[in-house]
Amino acid sequence: CGRTRRMAGLPWKWPRTRLPVGASALGVFVLCWLYVFPVYRLPDEKEIVQGVLLQQGKAWRRNQTAVALFRKLLEECCDPGQLFAMTKLNSPMGKNLWFDGEFLYSVTIDNATYSLFPQATPFQLPLKKCSVVGNGGILKKSGCGKQIDQADFVMRCNLPPLSSEYSKDVGLKTQLVTANPSIIQKR
Repeated sequence: CGRTRRMAGLPWKWPRTRLPVGASALGVFVLCWLYVFPVYRLPDEKEIVQGVLLQQGKAWRRNQTAVALFRKLLEECCDPGQLFAMTKLNSPMGKNLWFDGEFLYSVTIDNATYSLFPQATPFQLPLKKCSVVGNGGILKKSGCGKQIDQADFVMRCNLPPLSSEYSKDVGLKTQLVTANPSIIQKR
């Protein structure tokens, strides 16, 4: 397999390999790089919450041009004031709801589902402070419940649990809950 060559007076064996020389050099380079610069560690939940809480005191400025453009685009495509939330006025019984991202699945609004909808849109403008709360668990042990409940409008995603067990972290106030039809059907 190997040939003996003389280089600076020393015998060297050159093993045969299927990898190009560049691939071996790249492997050695990557190993050295990882030794010198260890792999980045993802922060845990507590570190993320602390980072968010630290950012709250910093000044933030609204981009009025971008806001105006976004509102104009929304008004041109749909009537967001009336169609953003499902209500008894815009979603009558018997209407077919297509699952988000699923063109093959739908659910028809029946009596049980219809009774969950508010009569009219829950938005009462102007809204000075809003809270959008997900249910991924990142707020666990954050103590953000009071701050969330101080908002004029609280929107929650995917029918989150709002038992007293979680209220200290996620609050209780809710004006709007978003849900994919599959979640409505399951719960």
